[in-house]
Amino acid sequence: MKKVVLGLLAAIFFTACGNDNDDIGITPDPEVSNYRDAMREFVIGISQKAHIANPGFIVIPQNGIELVSTTGEANGAPHADYLNAISGNGQEDFLYGYDNDDQATPASVTSYLKGFLDLSKNAGKTILTIDYCSAPSKMSESYTINNSFGYVSFAAPERSLTIIPAAQPNNVNSNVITTLSEAKNFLYLINPENFTTKADFIAAVSATNYDAVIMDLFINDEEFTAAEIAQLKNKANGGKRLIISYMSIG
Repeated sequence: MKKVVLGLLAAIFFTACGNDNDDIGITPDPEVSNYRDAMREFVIGISQKAHIANPGFIVIPQNGIELVSTTGEANGAPHADYLNAISGNGQEDFLYGYDNDDQATPASVTSYLKGFLDLSKNAGKTILTIDYCSAPSKMSESYTINNSFGYVSFAAPERSLTIIPAAQPNNVNSNVITTLSEAKNFLYLINPENFTTKADFIAAVSATNYDAVIMDLFINDEEFTAAEIAQLKNKANGGKRLIISYMSIG
């Protein structure tokens, strides 16, 4: 894994596993009695370290949503220490993509996830959902339903996350976005394989009006500089956006 320089960006978005060890088929570490607690402690530690360098640092775990509950159940009490360490939660396949792209996620799964997502939202956290669908009607439905739940969503036309949709962002605006709670939309673009150079990537992102862009810190093993990140923060319509670095810790 490439090293992420926390001082360069003001946010980090990462995948996290919320299952206990017996759910995911791994050999238990005798020193770890509860893998949910271990992952919570890991995330809390990342947050504490980042906030020493930047008190406004944004931390957004993706998936593993059960970690927001003390019991791992949607009716459990909110896990205060964990929720205090994060700014929001990301969730893939909420309405589309759980079994196959462009296929509706089973209603039972959506309901299960929503219980935990609302636990986090009710604690003041921003919910970012990612649905994998390319049919215009399904993308529109994804945005409409997520918006009705109070979630910020992105309908990704392909799972590899290599492209910028041609349409304007959902809930497009020219606001200056400085906190996650202000974002009304986001772009998930963590695979830059379609861009030959950093300049190409910067030009393509700068031509959009997304309130937040989730991306890799590197392209072709070359790190984006602070000056380049500053360029990426400019929306085409004159507003400002958040740039969020993706890192896998699962």
